[in-house]
Amino acid sequence: MNRSRAAVALLLIATQLAACTRLAPSAPRRPQPAESLPEPSRSAQSAGPAVRTVSAAARATTAQLGVQIFWHGVNDPDALRANATRLLDYVVGLGANSVGITFPISVDGARPTRVYATPGVTPTPSDLRELVALARERGLRVQLRPLIDEANLKAAVAWRGSIEPRSVSGWFTSYTNLLVPFLEAAQESGADVFVIGSELDSLVRYESQWRAVVVRARTLFRGRLAYADNWGSWATGRPTVPGVEPGVDAYPKLGVDDSSSTAKITRAWTAWFGNRPADLTRTVVQEIGIAATSGAYHGPAAWPRGHETLRPDIQIRWFAGACAAARSLHLAGIYFWTLDAWADPANAAGYDVGSFIGRGDQAIKECFANGWPSR
Repeated sequence: MNRSRAAVALLLIATQLAACTRLAPSAPRRPQPAESLPEPSRSAQSAGPAVRTVSAAARATTAQLGVQIFWHGVNDPDALRANATRLLDYVVGLGANSVGITFPISVDGARPTRVYATPGVTPTPSDLRELVALARERGLRVQLRPLIDEANLKAAVAWRGSIEPRSVSGWFTSYTNLLVPFLEAAQESGADVFVIGSELDSLVRYESQWRAVVVRARTLFRGRLAYADNWGSWATGRPTVPGVEPGVDAYPKLGVDDSSSTAKITRAWTAWFGNRPADLTRTVVQEIGIAATSGAYHGPAAWPRGHETLRPDIQIRWFAGACAAARSLHLAGIYFWTLDAWADPANAAGYDVGSFIGRGDQAIKECFANGWPSR
């Protein structure tokens, strides 16, 4: 590769990396029928203070209407229960019927040889069993979702969608082995969905390796398996991971600006979702998020870290437009990104412009309150 071509390639990767920097704020089967939504645990409610539970209307909705919690660094059992109680009660209060537990896993660089859990950062399988139990006490459906952390990739100007393993077969073996205890925890705790990968653009072409992952996963977990395409890859219509429910992490640039109305944003979302018409009614939007600040529509994946002026209306219109479009097209569900594991929904003022607490959450609540059409 000559120098000019190398420079272009480096610039492209840097651009993709910049488009994938959203963090936690402070850092082919149809869905099961509504009857499969877990009933709140009676024993849990009688053992102590009343547990806040999913409404009857939310339980009756087939689509997954949820929020992603980015769960990391909670190493004390008391903190786990306190944090989970605080956040799950908030999620139920938004009118959700589902919760995603996204948790970080790691790779050893841009040319990785292995995938691993980071002690003290990645929750243990036991932690996840406890989290799922607490969510099911409230009647929530639960999606478990490992996500490759990018902390040790940025120095190489890389992101999770650009990694190129030194040995593809070796990497997939390591990846599968890493997933095994989490799949077992998902099965033991009664989770509904396990996401076997997210945004791994450079790896989706390895169809036989993914089929092997899926086969192994199905021996351990009897719930539903899913995959989340990165928004850029998803919009191209290229093949994705076979044999699982389709999903997308949606941060597209829709050609709207700060002055755009909710109606205009809804039309833009509707057009964008239309890139994959054949998959729509099976697709779950596993992530949608945006900063509540001016200019965010030009780069929804970028999470500002300075002292930008707070603009809740930016976030509210984005969420409302996406929800209206997804509902009208009968998508299988939507999850809003994100709640940090340590967040306190009672303290909206304490969070940066990436958070939806006390801002876009009003649009989330309206989205869930309006229900979802039957498919």
